[in-house]
Amino acid sequence: MTLQDIGTIPGFATRTAGGSGARSHRQTYHTRIAKKILAEFSHERALAPVASGDGYVVSSADGRTDYHFRADRLALDSWAIDESTLRRVRDGAELPVDAVAMIVDLAPFLGIGPQALPEYLEEFINTLAISADRPDERRIPATDLAHADFQTIEATMTEGHPCIVANAGRLGFSADDIERYAPEVGNHFRLVWLAVRREDCDVATVSDVDYDALLLDELGPETLSDFGDALREVGCDPADYRYLPVHPWQWVEKVRKLYSADIADQRIVEVGTSPDLYQAQQSIRTVFNATTPTRNYVKVALSIVNMGFTRGMSADYMRTTPLINNWVRGLVADDQYLAAIGFEMIFEVAAIGYRSPTFTPITQPGSEYRKILSALWRQSPVPLAAADEQLSTMAALLHVDHLGEPLVGAFIDRSGVPATEWIRRYLRTYLHPIAYLLYRYELKFSPHGENLILVLAEGIPVRAILKDIGEEVSVFGEADGLPESCARVRTTEPDEIRNLGVLSDVFDDFLRPLAEILHTHGIVGDDEFWSLVAESLREFVAAHPDLEDRFARWDLFAPEFGAVHMNGLQLRNNKRMVDIEDSYASLIDAGHRLVNPIAPPRDR
Repeated sequence: MTLQDIGTIPGFATRTAGGSGARSHRQTYHTRIAKKILAEFSHERALAPVASGDGYVVSSADGRTDYHFRADRLALDSWAIDESTLRRVRDGAELPVDAVAMIVDLAPFLGIGPQALPEYLEEFINTLAISADRPDERRIPATDLAHADFQTIEATMTEGHPCIVANAGRLGFSADDIERYAPEVGNHFRLVWLAVRREDCDVATVSDVDYDALLLDELGPETLSDFGDALREVGCDPADYRYLPVHPWQWVEKVRKLYSADIADQRIVEVGTSPDLYQAQQSIRTVFNATTPTRNYVKVALSIVNMGFTRGMSADYMRTTPLINNWVRGLVADDQYLAAIGFEMIFEVAAIGYRSPTFTPITQPGSEYRKILSALWRQSPVPLAAADEQLSTMAALLHVDHLGEPLVGAFIDRSGVPATEWIRRYLRTYLHPIAYLLYRYELKFSPHGENLILVLAEGIPVRAILKDIGEEVSVFGEADGLPESCARVRTTEPDEIRNLGVLSDVFDDFLRPLAEILHTHGIVGDDEFWSLVAESLREFVAAHPDLEDRFARWDLFAPEFGAVHMNGLQLRNNKRMVDIEDSYASLIDAGHRLVNPIAPPRDR
């Protein structure tokens, strides 16, 4: 079922257009994101709700506004706030909940200083608009979405990162750019193709991929011939150039300006556009081939500020990313356990980065001025799914539609199995392979919702596909055979925090918000959910007795573990919230320990 098909479903138009329409939706999402502000900043202990009557209250910094709500306190310092009880009272008068006003009211407690507040508000307002201002025709009920195709689900995701409040700032995009290129719009567009001088670019591929052959597969011989003709028409020899795709926004807003001298000198020549149309994914700079879905994703530099980073890509990273993928692929290629459970990775198979003769000599690796013009190709998951299987971003499990219905509940209903059994199968699909990669191979990834693709059969998760390998992997072990040029992925962490690859990255960053949704909607209570997680990991540990030593050293059942405050990291630096080369230990808040919900009761 595609996005176009959804509109033809009997009753769909009346369901989306019913009620009080767009205005009620806007208030719904103001209240929903206000709930997230209170829940996530309380989870990070920036806010300290005070018990009041049968609920809690948080007061503004000036003492004039009180926010009242009822909430269940769940595992991992999770606040399950009943949004229907959220009230805003200012100077004794009740007012509609306004999420923007809430940020202003609470800014001093959140660590947002007066100078930083306007820019943070810009990111926050842009994030709010994705849901609050979404046209009714793009709102799809969860019951329908549970049957939808891969890219319809992708375009319907509006929540963004489950822990970060201002997670879709898109600073740099205009309102028109949002309509053209934002993932939640689901628009299709073409990539601009450039020819760049061979001596100015780095090209890398995995061992069994040739760059020129890849371009032939991606573009076809006719398009490549047209590109060659375009070069010859301006007096250039195609043999002197490499072809490189660029996002149309990046071409207009960055490349044509910063590299105008290079364009004048014909170091860069515009040769045409892609014959295929592409659709932006949740990560915004990765685009899916909508014309030929079996072809690769393309990831391109996009110099906008979004969710704690400027989303450029450097030649420095492009020359090593496929090599890292090649090493990881070789490491797990013959693993019988991963094959038995159907776990897959989609690899970044080729990359190209342009080195500016002007900016590269005067900057250091990591400079945003080195991240203007690069691209990589990642395998498509479409060939990995059978005709009767459904692909879905794992972020969909945290999606709640405009009617207040969670998509995870709709998947469970479609499956026909009890919710507890559905969760057991999901955990084997997701949690087991992520834990296995850490404990068997000492590989830690960032397996949040957007980085995992679920393969479902009649609503039941049957396999998982991991992506974003080259940038997200951290290697704890000896990394035998890893090329020296790829040393950036090696990290040395003490035994006592290696378990955070599961306890923080999986438990706190994804299972905690999933548990809150299941609990709040009466699907599975929080205690029962974490009992299922504990049962699942005991099953996993028992199945791998040869890893006993590592299970003991990197204890999944440890009584507690250090918290990572995602919003705090973003507020510290919204253009680079984390330095990828930093120690993992440097991200932990030393004063905040989370009680492990699967630790034996006596240890909690």
